[in-house]
Amino acid sequence: MIMVHSDDMGLVLPPRVAQTQVVVIPIVKKGDDIETIKNRAEEIFKDLKKAGIRVEFDDRDNYTPGHKFNHHELRGVPIRIELGKMDFDKQEVRVCKRHDGAKAQYKQQGLAD
Repeated sequence: MIMVHSDDMGLVLPPRVAQTQVVVIPIVKKGDDIETIKNRAEEIFKDLKKAGIRVEFDDRDNYTPGHKFNHHELRGVPIRIELGKMDFDKQEVRVCKRHDGAKAQYKQQGLAD
C-alpha cells in the first residue's frame, strides 16, 4: 500500500483509510496572542471531532510550523488546517490538501460541514 500511495514527500493516503484524516496546526509568532489562537484552534479541533472526523491537534511548542507540516505530510495525513493571526482576524482557516498541494481559505463557521 505504501509503494502505491506515496510520492517524493512521503505517504499519500485517501481520507477513508487514513488513521488521522485532518490535523489542526495553530501558527503563532512572537507578539501574537498565543492563547487566543490556540484556544480557537482547539475549538475547531473539537468541532471536527464531534462531526466524526478523525482529527489531531498539534500544538507542540518546541517545533516550528514547517516541522509540524513535514511531520504530518510524511505520515500521509490528507488534510492540514492552519490557523494563524491573520486567519484568526478574518475568521478563516487555511486548508491544505496533501494529494495535490492545493491551498484554500475557508470560513471557520461551519467548517465541519
